[in-house]
Amino acid sequence: MEKIRELDGLRAIAALLVIAWHYIGAADGPNFWLWNVLYIGHFGVDLFFVLSGFLITTILLENRDAPSFFSSFYGRRAFRIWPIYYLMVAICFFGWLSGTNPVLFNGDVPGWTYLFGIQNFWMAKLQTTGVYWLGGTWSLAIEEQFYLVFPLVVRLVPPDILPRVLIAVILVCPIGRLIDSFTPDTYGYYVLPQFRADVIAIGALIACYRLSRARSVAVTRQVKRVLLGASCFVPVIMISGSATFHAAAWQHTLAAIFFGAVVFMVLENQGASYLAPLRSETGARFARWSYTSYMIHHWVAYLVFSQLGVTRTVTTLSGIAATGLAFVTTFTLCAISYSFLEKPLNQYAHRKFTFGREQKFAVQPAREASTLNL
Repeated sequence: MEKIRELDGLRAIAALLVIAWHYIGAADGPNFWLWNVLYIGHFGVDLFFVLSGFLITTILLENRDAPSFFSSFYGRRAFRIWPIYYLMVAICFFGWLSGTNPVLFNGDVPGWTYLFGIQNFWMAKLQTTGVYWLGGTWSLAIEEQFYLVFPLVVRLVPPDILPRVLIAVILVCPIGRLIDSFTPDTYGYYVLPQFRADVIAIGALIACYRLSRARSVAVTRQVKRVLLGASCFVPVIMISGSATFHAAAWQHTLAAIFFGAVVFMVLENQGASYLAPLRSETGARFARWSYTSYMIHHWVAYLVFSQLGVTRTVTTLSGIAATGLAFVTTFTLCAISYSFLEKPLNQYAHRKFTFGREQKFAVQPAREASTLNL
């Protein structure tokens, strides 16, 4: 797969949305005006999921009949995800053993669940984000569960049937979230794969369409209308915030539709002059750092504020300065990690795990961003 530079830009936007939400929007609580302004960042992970669904499905479909289909896919994924993830798990383990900073390293979710990537189920069961140091890993757990199941689905389900399976998932998941919204649950709808699979399935469906011979101007026109309609309702999410009744049910559905339409239209208009900002080197750089920045930004901010003895806020000069320092520190660490750990390992994995004979699945070749981050 070749590189789609516009997707780098979208990945960078997803990362910055999440970090802006956590660093600025959520800093002073729901009663502060920036909470609503940046609340859309709460759904940045949904954009990651759509991108992941598209990229992973494209890879799998293009190599569906490759002799090393499973070994190459899982080998590349392991080298991309596991080094940073298990390094963080190891640091958390030693931090817990040392007894220092319980706020960072203690939590109700059993430690062994992080080793097997099933912590999201315990988060839902215990209604907690678990260990603060690893709080954001619920989304990575969903991704790994997707990686575990979906290659088998692609290998076994005929390509002309796969879109129907994906459409069924896209229709069922919002119903599940709606039903769950009538229960006391406040975590499961967000961290369990059965409630988030529709977002990944939207990206996967886009990949199926892009690789098929059924592409038409009429479909593009319809998706453009969907994007315009969804865009009109995005401000409602920002205004209503998290306090809206059944917010989990409709907000994530709307976000999935919106981001899915955005990705679709960007792909259909690849190379357009107005998409040049998405193809910029700055976007590519933040895209390369997006995985690590997502994993570390929580505890970086915590350590910066705690070491400086500054209250977590953006309403004071000291709070703004500490927030800026946290941002710079986060991406400095990401640059170091990418240069000395992630890039060499990713290059090795692509040399080591090759698909061999690739299936010529589509009339139009799909392209891959240089780094798949989530």
